[in-house]
Amino acid sequence: MNEKLMRQMREILLDYYGMDIKEAECKFSTQNYAFIFPGKPYMIRVSMTPKKSRKELLSELMWVDDLKQFKQTICEPSTSLRNKIIEEFVIDGITYRASMFRTARGNVQAVTEVKPMLFICVGELLGTIHKVSEEEQRLGMHYKRKTLKEDFDWRWNRLRDRFDKDIQDKIEGIINEIEALPKDVGVYGLCHGDFHLANFFVETNNIWLFDFDSCIYAHYLLDVAVFIVDILQRGYMHGESFRKVISEDILPYLKIGYSLNKECDENYWDKLELFINYRVALSVIALQEIEDCGVVNNMESIRAYYNHVIKADNILDAMSEMSKRTN
Repeated sequence: MNEKLMRQMREILLDYYGMDIKEAECKFSTQNYAFIFPGKPYMIRVSMTPKKSRKELLSELMWVDDLKQFKQTICEPSTSLRNKIIEEFVIDGITYRASMFRTARGNVQAVTEVKPMLFICVGELLGTIHKVSEEEQRLGMHYKRKTLKEDFDWRWNRLRDRFDKDIQDKIEGIINEIEALPKDVGVYGLCHGDFHLANFFVETNNIWLFDFDSCIYAHYLLDVAVFIVDILQRGYMHGESFRKVISEDILPYLKIGYSLNKECDENYWDKLELFINYRVALSVIALQEIEDCGVVNNMESIRAYYNHVIKADNILDAMSEMSKRTN
């Protein structure tokens, strides 16, 4: 984070939460910051997501409360000093939304310390979340949350004209292919939406999950794809073939954990690469907007990487090749 933004955000969050983010470790993704306070059971999440209606916010909290009944490591948001679940503020014309989570234990998992057991635990947690969503749908329950297409359209309609036609066509082709997939109960429902390493703490074999701000109706494979893209981009088995790493080092263990709570046949996983492509496409879109905020100092090189990858005939292979070049 650049010094000016850090200084402004520090003053605001200190006022809202009484916590000094200068004492925290800052983790950044394309949509949010996670300020993690070492040795303390809370963190602050700041995101650059669109303002949500009261119904959307209540739906998020209701769903988190439901999930908590099935998994105690689901972290609930806590209120600010002003007794608000969500704090909203503007810096340099950009709207930010902050939340605090007090129940998380452990720490963000360093990619250099990742072992197969983490993938089993990730699978078990995602299997729990997706199974609960499936059962609630069968009971006729529905939360006031966007669908993947609605969320995509909101972002794409504002930013589409900033991209070359080849990128436009590639991204629109990915979303059209996803929209053509069946949305059957069992494969489609309410997902976490932003399941990456900075959004959960690892405590031995427990995963404390927070940041449900992006929960969304989509194919459950989205959560798996978000996790896989994130861990590969952070350098897991850097320099190796991504396709091989996924098929041999990640999915076999993740499937073991997933199957503990949610039954699915082998065809369930067939479209995973499509959702990996979508996650990359979403990063391309988000990074275009972040450039205008001046948030990341090396944005040009990051954007160049993602623009190169999204235009490739095969996105996953292009990511793998770029990883080998920097090995």
